[in-house]
Amino acid sequence: MSQALRELRELGQAAAAADDAALARVVAVLDRVPERGEADRVLDPVRPRLRTLRVPRPLGLPRLLFLPLDGVILPPARWTRGAAAVPRSALMVLAGAVQAALGAEGAAIAAACPRHTIQDDAAIAALGGRLWEPAARLLPEAPPPGWPGIGLNAGDYAGIAALCRPVWRAGPAIWAALSAAAEGPPEALARPALTAAAAGGAGPLTATLATLLLRATAPGLLAQLAAGLEPAARPVALAALDSILAAPPPPFAALDVRAAAEAARLTARRLEDLENCSLLTGEWQRRIQACRRVADEACRAAFLAATEQELVAPAQRLAAAPAVGDTEVAAMEEGARRLRVLEGAGRRLGNTQAYDRALRDLTASLRALGAQATNPEGLRPMDLARSLEILAGPEAAATLLPPGLLGGTEPAARR
Repeated sequence: MSQALRELRELGQAAAAADDAALARVVAVLDRVPERGEADRVLDPVRPRLRTLRVPRPLGLPRLLFLPLDGVILPPARWTRGAAAVPRSALMVLAGAVQAALGAEGAAIAAACPRHTIQDDAAIAALGGRLWEPAARLLPEAPPPGWPGIGLNAGDYAGIAALCRPVWRAGPAIWAALSAAAEGPPEALARPALTAAAAGGAGPLTATLATLLLRATAPGLLAQLAAGLEPAARPVALAALDSILAAPPPPFAALDVRAAAEAARLTARRLEDLENCSLLTGEWQRRIQACRRVADEACRAAFLAATEQELVAPAQRLAAAPAVGDTEVAAMEEGARRLRVLEGAGRRLGNTQAYDRALRDLTASLRALGAQATNPEGLRPMDLARSLEILAGPEAAATLLPPGLLGGTEPAARR
């Protein structure tokens, strides 16, 4: 194994174990690797987490070109011949062929891309408007140079090209809907995207629906809209919903507390929309409830772990310290605020009683810790009570203090 390959794999291992900020740094290093093959492979295990975090990855012509197909780009090992999907190993070769066919315009688009990231919606709309539709016209009929070197045959090229062309023609409409995915997306934007893709057949519709569903906050309404386009579209919409229900919950435990809370809110919103989807009755509804339970359990486990990390462990550390300053106490209170946001989001997934139990257990733990706080220069019961008030309310906080001591005012400075 070469030194460069060994270093790439070490970076991949670091990415899997990294916290959110460290993961962003590792990905930034990998994004500077010119040869994408191994870099893409080491990133495959963390792609769901990257999508949840929306790490601002740099834009390049290949990434721009395939944004309308983002939902069906697969690792080569998972890609199967004839599927409405594109193996990741093919992206650079296809993008190179498109850029070459575009000539000076392709070079200009490629030069403009690095000034932006995948979060720059307006820049993507402008550059994509110059790229997607011409790419559909100019993608070569025959496999481009380099195609045999990625382990695919000529027949594979024909099928992948036939999938890409209609989706690229619909690219501007797809991106307009994707940019408004947080609002559903609205029917006024989703319908043109789905209609344009459906004109190319079931495969392009499948790809477009999968891409929109990556971000859609109203997946049920989106699938209903697709199913209503024509009779042949209904099985496509149901297959897309089946994929959503078969997917694992967000990686709550691997996210920082704020990102986990945002993922919980989005998951709850998507599940509520699916529960109201007229396409999904009977056994479908039972599957939705099973997904809700799995997501709820994963989120609660993340909340319990975060409670230990954000509040219990810092309180124990400060309790053992000979002196504690305002900054350290303020940091503990900020951790309680983050936990409160995650708790509120997690309750939307269903099991509110479990959060009540967790807060009672936390209150008991902090009460025991407060009873041991006798050093006037160290952690005080009031410090614990303020954090507990933020997270669990004044009644829970009052159990840590003598009657009447918790009055809602800011604690006095220590020095």
